[in-house]
Amino acid sequence: MHRVLRTTVTALMVTCISANAWGATVNSSGCANPEDISAVRAAAVQQRLMVAAFSCQAIDRYNKFVITYRNDLQASDLALQRFFRRLYGQTGTADYHAFKTRLANTSSIDSIHDVRGYCANAEATFDAALSDRKKSLTIFLAGQPTEADRAFAPCQVRTANESQPPGER
Repeated sequence: MHRVLRTTVTALMVTCISANAWGATVNSSGCANPEDISAVRAAAVQQRLMVAAFSCQAIDRYNKFVITYRNDLQASDLALQRFFRRLYGQTGTADYHAFKTRLANTSSIDSIHDVRGYCANAEATFDAALSDRKKSLTIFLAGQPTEADRAFAPCQVRTANESQPPGER
């Protein structure tokens, strides 16, 4: 058992070391609008819960989460793919897959370092997600900040008032 765990940890560490750091994910010419940020957050939460399904024996809860939010998760994943293609052009699809892999790897490492804490946090996340099934994914995600939130610079929102010269306001 220890040999398998050690091999898994080593493989995850090599993958993480070879992957770009979170900050390197940002393309200086692009920014993330609210839909993009929501899609990034959805991917991060889903990957975290997917790892919890295996690490915390929470497969039934993960399946319930995915079924409950199936349409929203699919739409969010498509938005994430569009976001990466917009930011990175031809390499956008590969960058999207690498990003999701980094999310899963980071969650796996977190679960290995503190499985009790990880599972307790996952349990709370499952409870929040499944407590009110009429809640939209967007509303649920608003209360689920992630490390991935800082991976992309938000687009600046300009109001109509800001676009007018100072003397005309």
